[in-house]
Amino acid sequence: MPSSPKTPYNSALSARSLRYLHEIEVHGGVRAAADALSINGSVISRQVANLERVYGVALLERRGRRVALTEIGMSLVEHFRDSSRRDEEMLEQLEDYRGLRRGRLEIGIGEGFVENLLATVLEQFSLQFPDIVVELRSGATAEIIVMVRNDEVDMGLCAGGSSDPAIRARAFRAAPLCALVSPQHALASERRIRVEQLAAHRLIFMPARFGVQNYLDSLSRAERLNLTPTYRCDLFSAAQAIAAAGLGVAFMSTDAARQYLDAGKLVALEIDHPIAREFGSQVIRRVGRRLSPAAEFLWTRLIKVMQQR
Repeated sequence: MPSSPKTPYNSALSARSLRYLHEIEVHGGVRAAADALSINGSVISRQVANLERVYGVALLERRGRRVALTEIGMSLVEHFRDSSRRDEEMLEQLEDYRGLRRGRLEIGIGEGFVENLLATVLEQFSLQFPDIVVELRSGATAEIIVMVRNDEVDMGLCAGGSSDPAIRARAFRAAPLCALVSPQHALASERRIRVEQLAAHRLIFMPARFGVQNYLDSLSRAERLNLTPTYRCDLFSAAQAIAAAGLGVAFMSTDAARQYLDAGKLVALEIDHPIAREFGSQVIRRVGRRLSPAAEFLWTRLIKVMQQR
């Protein structure tokens, strides 16, 4: 024997029907609820009667001259109130995320920018948006460009210039590319060195994907030199440690090596060449990407601070 079709309970349990029950409970009757909602009382009566018919329960009962909700009627009203509260909380949460007052902001950043430039900007940002988690993802210039292009991060801060048509970049002149050596190194007494002087020393290179290495390679090509490394590493901190130990010459800006320089563990030597003096940095975002208000704030602050450098 075929089963009978199920009653469409979910369609009957509408928010409008539950709201009518709620208004009856608040105002003490159908007519008072209708007046509060500026509708005809028969509209409310029909909705309540439909609920009672579908579920086979009584939702209203007479208590003297007034109408009151039954126990199951009050349960439905509490359900409505709980749902309304959850809806309000979710709407507030959505609004928070829309404005990114809460949530996560992801930044791809070159290693040499964390302590000096971004730390200053993040202090201002955290005061303005204290509930946002800022996630820093370090990488070489080429890696950060890929992160930005693929929307893995909101924006990037790295060395070099970008020619990628999918990337919107603001380029800035950074501290010059310098040679970094220990105070005991043979070159330490020099304040300025020529590119050809480097050929006689043990050198510390970065992988080709680093903007710093691109500049150094450009120096080599411009002077028609074959500079070869003794060490190659993918962390500025490692390059600084190797140079501070007197094992070679590292290359980066003075901003990137500030801690070692301030501690007297490294000496910065100016490289006497236009390419070294044109060493640049950039703030990047994907073309067409709409930033949240919080991300837009950070983007604007980064640009302002870099323009003042």
